[in-house]
Amino acid sequence: MKIHISQLEEGCILSKPILSATNKPLAYKNTIITKHIKEALIAFLVKEVEVENILENGQEFKLAGHSNEQDETEDKVVEDSVIIKSFYHQYLEAVQAYKQLFISWQSGVQIDINKVRQLILPLVSEIESNDEEVFKLYHYCKQEDYMYHHSVSVALVSAFLAQKLGYQKGEINQIALTGLLCDCGMSKVNPAILTKKVTLTESEYKDIKQHPAHSYNLLKNIMSIKDGVKLGVLQHHHERIDGSGYPLSVKAEKLHPYSKIVALADIYQAMVAVRPYRSKQSPFKVLEQIMEDEFGKFDLTIINELKKGITRFSTGTKVKLSDGLDAEIIFMDDNNPTRPMVKYLYSQEIISLKDRRELFIEEII
Repeated sequence: MKIHISQLEEGCILSKPILSATNKPLAYKNTIITKHIKEALIAFLVKEVEVENILENGQEFKLAGHSNEQDETEDKVVEDSVIIKSFYHQYLEAVQAYKQLFISWQSGVQIDINKVRQLILPLVSEIESNDEEVFKLYHYCKQEDYMYHHSVSVALVSAFLAQKLGYQKGEINQIALTGLLCDCGMSKVNPAILTKKVTLTESEYKDIKQHPAHSYNLLKNIMSIKDGVKLGVLQHHHERIDGSGYPLSVKAEKLHPYSKIVALADIYQAMVAVRPYRSKQSPFKVLEQIMEDEFGKFDLTIINELKKGITRFSTGTKVKLSDGLDAEIIFMDDNNPTRPMVKYLYSQEIISLKDRRELFIEEII
C-alpha cells in the first residue's frame, strides 16, 4: 500500500525499502515505524512510502477515508505481497492471542489446549511456503511484548527445524506445541521480575529458573497433551546434551528429542530478539556465537539445520553489514558460511569477512 508520509503511523511496517537521492538506504523493508523514524524520513524529504496493510500489533492498517475502490497499481501491490502479508498477519495475530492466553494463565485460568492448537497450528502449516520468513520474525519483536513474540517464534523455528530433520506432520505439530508452551510457566513467576529492565538479583534469578517446572506442572494433568510435549517443556529450557543445564542436569541420552530441538530454537530466538537490556542482534552473529560458544551443548545435527536455514546465500546476494553499509556476496566459503567474500556496493572494495572478525552480516536485503 503506497501512502503519503503524513499518513504514516507508528506501528506501520515498511513493505519496501526507502532510498535516499543517492540510493543509500534510509530504512529497510520490514522496518517498524516509530516516531523517531518518521521524523527522520520527513527530514530527508521523503514524500511517499509503501507499507503492509497490517500494523505490528496484528491489526489492519486503515487510512481515514480509505476506500476499497483503489487504483490498479495499488491492487497489484497488494496482490503481489498477499502471501507474505498473510503469514505476517497470522503471526502478529498469534502473538496477540498468546498474550491474552498468558494473561489469563497469570490470573489462574487453566490451559485450554484446544485454544493453543488453534493459535499455532495454522501458522505451522504455512511454514513450508514461508520458511525464509521464519528467520525474519525478530524484526517484529517489541520489548514490552517480548515474551509473547518469543513463544510464538520459538514454536515456528522449532517446527521449521523438525521439518528439515524429517519429522512427519503430526510430530512437527507436537514439537511446535512444545515450543509455544515451553515458557507457559512464566505465568507463575512474579510479573515484576518479568518486566524488570536491570540485572536480576540472585533470588529473582532463582525464581526464573523454576519456570520449566512450573510449565510442566501446568501441563502434566492435561490428558490430551502427549508426554513428549510435557517432557520437552520440562527439559528444553536449560538442559544441555553435556549435562550442564537445569532443572535436572540430565545428559543427551536422557533428553527427549523434542527438547533438543526446542532448546536450540529457544536460545537462538532469545539471542536475536530485542530485550529490555539490549537491542536485537543479527541472526548471522548469533549463529556464530552458538557454533563457537555453545559447542557441545546442542545436538550438532540440529545446529546444522539451523545453519542451513539462516545462511541461504548465493553469489549475487545483497546483504547489509554491521557497519551499516550494503554489500554483495561474490564468493561463498563452505567452511565459514556466515563469512563469505563480499564487495561493497558504494566503493566496489572487496573484503573477506573471514579475515574481518569485527564485521558480520546484519541481514539479507
